Amino acid sequence: MDNQLTSNIALSNASDLEKQQLLTKLFWKILPILFIAYFFSFLDRVNIGYAKLQMQEAIGFTDSQYAMAAGIFFIGYAFFEIPSNILMGKIGARKTLARIMILWGLASAATMFVSTASQLYFLRLLLGIFEAGFFPGVILYLSFWFPSYMRGRVTSILILATLAAPIIGGPISGLIMTHMNGVHGLGGWQWMFALEAMPIIVIGFLCLLYLTDKPQSSKWLDSSERALHKQIMQEDKKDAPEESSGHTGTAVLSCLKDVRVYLLASLAFAAYCGSYGFNFWLPTMIKEMGVTDIAQISFYAVIPFSLAAVGMITVGRSSDKRRERRWHYAFSMLFGAAMMALAAFWEGGLVTRLIILGLAGFGFSGGVVVAWSLPAAYLKDKTAPAGIAMVSTLATMSGLFAPWLIGIMRESTGTNAAALLSIAGVMVAAALIMIFLIPAKAVFVSDK
Repeated sequence: MDNQLTSNIALSNASDLEKQQLLTKLFWKILPILFIAYFFSFLDRVNIGYAKLQMQEAIGFTDSQYAMAAGIFFIGYAFFEIPSNILMGKIGARKTLARIMILWGLASAATMFVSTASQLYFLRLLLGIFEAGFFPGVILYLSFWFPSYMRGRVTSILILATLAAPIIGGPISGLIMTHMNGVHGLGGWQWMFALEAMPIIVIGFLCLLYLTDKPQSSKWLDSSERALHKQIMQEDKKDAPEESSGHTGTAVLSCLKDVRVYLLASLAFAAYCGSYGFNFWLPTMIKEMGVTDIAQISFYAVIPFSLAAVGMITVGRSSDKRRERRWHYAFSMLFGAAMMALAAFWEGGLVTRLIILGLAGFGFSGGVVVAWSLPAAYLKDKTAPAGIAMVSTLATMSGLFAPWLIGIMRESTGTNAAALLSIAGVMVAAALIMIFLIPAKAVFVSDK
């Protein structure tokens, strides 16, 4: 009894420095492996943008068939995302994330063997099914470890992997396709799919050994650290239970009726339209600007993706620092839409056009990180796991919508202008939704 009383007194006297030191320890223990996993997750879903530059001729598919292959991934992803998140509640994060990584790595590697558009459709659909639940599962997992006032920061770092994938992985893809084309009778695009799938399979097995499902069962935190972490989370979330168990059919049904889910999803959907439009079509656009060497295309693509990364970091940190979400999202999306519209009509040099596209990326990438800082904070009741999964499901359907929209606009007009203007229109609509329809409670950040 005396020991318990002493422990409680020590916790009540815990300084902000001690709390920050604990959260920093959690940050460096958890974020690196999740960042690397999400890096390969995004690389394996979007490297088809580079593969298209070779495999379109090798297999013989049209732009619209390519758009279908790129987007069909998200059909499988959407249908299986909520079941995957429900399964995570039953078997834990460690097994769920490992299962997802190993299976999607195998499906991605198998893409090297496709010889028809139909086979490509099937494997892309399978890849989506296997990867379903990864991102919302990680978002939910992070909400177990970090208080709300840190989630904008950790989410921005995690989502930064979606830009690190094309910035780092894009040139790697280009070099593999250029220098290994014809090795052992295989195309460069085949080697790319094989080599970029291997790391995530290894990471999947590492997750089984490394991750801990919940903070209170962590072996790398001592008893005083676990108690202090519990106090931090209780202070942050006084009006909600520390852990959510909303993985039931009733919770899913409640989410289907919850207008908050659809509003939150629309914010991420619009921001992702820009992101997926870039990832699936930017290599083709750069080729049409006059660059023919695949390796050079991948290096030129670093310019817009790097500016997008700057936007993600800058907007995420500013939003956390000022504890404000609404106007950070709205201004980011409106700025991105303006730059997208400018890019549609700009006739200047290659680098200038890529910088303008990069500024558009700055805007929608800032929108992505702010949009994803909201669901875990706003959906605090027992339906949170299913709600976050549904937000992610609806939002990631932009991966089907954006490539399809761009492909249709390109085929019907013969230029990229209408495609860019269409994506800009979606971004403007989302900014207006944030300003006029998202309630104040959704964008409130605890001042702990």
